[in-house]
Amino acid sequence: MSETSITRITLDEAKKLEDLTDSERVNSMSEAEIEANALSDPDNQPLSPDRLKKVRRIKSKDHSRR
Repeated sequence: MSETSITRITLDEAKKLEDLTDSERVNSMSEAEIEANALSDPDNQPLSPDRLKKVRRIKSKDHSRR
């Protein structure tokens, strides 16, 4: 596995990035296909109903004043 580095960018820079989403493919997927894809990704597993109940909203810090 090759090592990758993390690059920090601003929100304005992120908004200028090309959108690589295949919207046609995503919009044509059934709920079952979406769930199967999510379950097949070990790094991004969907939350179980029990775990989802424990999710809390956290206010983000304002980093715009750096």
